[in-house]
Amino acid sequence: MTANSDKSKQNNKAAHRVLAGVLCGASVLSLVLSLVMPPISQAIANDTQTVSAEETVMGGGFLK
Repeated sequence: MTANSDKSKQNNKAAHRVLAGVLCGASVLSLVLSLVMPPISQAIANDTQTVSAEETVMGGGFLK
């Protein structure tokens, strides 16, 4: 009976470690994305403004 109990405790510890690892990884990923996304969003917005300005200067469309 004690062998099963020890095995169960080991399985619980392993499950807790996996869960802790997943939660920690998710937290780190969230932090990294929160730091990286604003500059990327700003770069995309700047790109869009640049393209829009170029279209205005060039006549607003493609030449046929």
